[in-house]
Amino acid sequence: MATASTSTSLAAFDSRPFFDKALHYGVTQKIISPERLQVIETDFAKGIVQIANYFGTAHLRPELELALHRMVNLISLYLEDMSGGELHNASVSLRDKTFLSHSKAGSDMLKRLHALPDSPLMANGPASAEGQRAYLDEKTASKTISLAEYRAELALRQENQSMIDFSFWLAKKMGAARDAIDDIEALTRSVMLVLFVDNTELKLPTRTDFVRLIKAAKSAKTQLDENRLSAFLKDAPAEFQQLARRAMARFIEHDLPQIRHPGNSADKLLHGGSVPTYFVRESLDENAQEYDRLVAREWHRVTHGEADDPAVLATVFFFVATGLPPKATMLLKEAKELISLFRTSGFDSQAVIDFIDQHAPESMREDLRKAWKDDLKNEAEVQLADTDPNWPDVYMERALEYLRKTCRATWKARRR
Repeated sequence: MATASTSTSLAAFDSRPFFDKALHYGVTQKIISPERLQVIETDFAKGIVQIANYFGTAHLRPELELALHRMVNLISLYLEDMSGGELHNASVSLRDKTFLSHSKAGSDMLKRLHALPDSPLMANGPASAEGQRAYLDEKTASKTISLAEYRAELALRQENQSMIDFSFWLAKKMGAARDAIDDIEALTRSVMLVLFVDNTELKLPTRTDFVRLIKAAKSAKTQLDENRLSAFLKDAPAEFQQLARRAMARFIEHDLPQIRHPGNSADKLLHGGSVPTYFVRESLDENAQEYDRLVAREWHRVTHGEADDPAVLATVFFFVATGLPPKATMLLKEAKELISLFRTSGFDSQAVIDFIDQHAPESMREDLRKAWKDDLKNEAEVQLADTDPNWPDVYMERALEYLRKTCRATWKARRR
């Protein structure tokens, strides 16, 4: 283009991108003079080299050809956006502003787009130079972005940013730090739960708070207090008020039926891998055993609130696996009965898995099943058996010593 005649150059512009159409219009309407066109062509050649070097090298012909394509895309994007698609306005811009400034303006549009979050789940971190270059590469090369696509993506990302800003505002209202928020949808859902349950302190719930909130929300008598919601939003920006009411409407329409479903406990909603999720805050003042007591009463009763002790878990699992009533401690006579039952019928492994699934807190179940199937069961089946003639244990001495060391046993080791 830089060395072709004006007439030859213009002949190829009719069906090309918006930049070419604007330039053709400007020349034919005498908005752009021949002298100005010559400057544009010179700057075009300089811009191609700069872009080629930015993405790779200007020493290879394919890179220069791709740089030309990129530059036309960037200028077209900016010109069509700023002119509203009006060729006259676009050609005036080409006449009055430096040519390279148009390319930079198109690049800046894409950089601003890239800086906005592409998901409403969480804000993007600061854009890295590498990430920014990769994004520009994608949008100006093989996957050229049109103005319509740009505006659609811009609107979506701006909405994402609004949701993130709104969620951080909610977090501040609820006394939570921004860096404690890792899922804004979960945060928003938890705030709506707090606002929905009347006479609840306006703060993000701990795990035990969450159990009590779900219990209250399950009641059909619990209904949204519009005055409470309005008071909460009194000083909020108009946009946030609108977003809050939309979030509450979604909560009532989609989340509340799940909360009130008979099969959904607070523990399952919080740790059962269900979607949607909820946000709870960590509190050093919260009793770690209180949550288990609230959501897994039988588990808490059987383990005496000491499920973090491997010896207690082994005791409970061995009792269940042999059909004995589960408990957290083992007497010597119970140990002998357990060994006898095992040597007669083996372990009922499925009974242990069922016990875990029925009674243990959701967040612990996967690890508990793995601990039983992969470790404890296999070791115990060797240590409690008396099937090896080279390693007899007729009087259960070896098996009893294994149970004494592995379980919460009440007897002491035999003196030798």
